[in-house]
Amino acid sequence: MRSYLILAAIVVLTIVGDYALKSASLRAVPHGSPWFLAGAALYALTALGWMWLMQGQSLAQIAVLYSSATILLLTGVGVVCFGETLSMRQIAGIGAALFSVVLMQAEA
Repeated sequence: MRSYLILAAIVVLTIVGDYALKSASLRAVPHGSPWFLAGAALYALTALGWMWLMQGQSLAQIAVLYSSATILLLTGVGVVCFGETLSMRQIAGIGAALFSVVLMQAEA
């Protein structure tokens, strides 16, 4: 249970960090933006979480769960917050990512 909470925190920090970095990228001077600094700081926090998580979990399993969660949530952020659109190929890719979770969890 502790591992899932750490993983959830890492995912949330990643999503918020990516939102900050995307916001920075839309500025005239992205690297001078407070958004950039916030995104970089959040990424540093995720590194600490990964270190704790890797101490007791299979990298393959946590990577699949992390990747799938971030794919879904970042896609939602892109669509809702930044007005991005999805092609059918991208939707199929998201489906494949979710199927990988099913495959990896079946082995666990």
